[in-house]
Amino acid sequence: MQLMDIIKEFDSRISPKFQTLPIKISCYSTAIGGHREYSIDFDFFTNTKINTYAQEANTYITSIQGKIPGTIDLGHQDNALWIVPQSVHIECSYKLLCIDRNDMKRILQHPQPILHYSEWVVDAIKHANILVDVKTNKNTITEWPLGIKSAAFL
Repeated sequence: MQLMDIIKEFDSRISPKFQTLPIKISCYSTAIGGHREYSIDFDFFTNTKINTYAQEANTYITSIQGKIPGTIDLGHQDNALWIVPQSVHIECSYKLLCIDRNDMKRILQHPQPILHYSEWVVDAIKHANILVDVKTNKNTITEWPLGIKSAAFL
């Protein structure tokens, strides 16, 4: 397979498939509300762009959406600081994954290339250090690490 053929095929077969599929993320943290614990889940949306000059494909997280259904304690109890319940909607351009033409070729040669690439994206998400700005009970904004427990395409 020629170099440009690999890049064009990846761009036409793989890249478009992931632009509208949300990735469901579950966090290690839980929120407390009304004497109950709630899981904290977010939807990530991605976009893969092909850079023909650099001969690579870059996948970005373009949107993070979710809800924190209860409070989350931060630090020690003496500090009395916690994240308040809120909706989270962040538009971003977080570079999640970069693959070169050899990786593209390997993915395209896999019997199920879309499934194979989705595994790469999910693995990259699980190993990413993603911080989101959230509101606290002190009327401040703090960066909170998501602590991703699991990720799956819906």
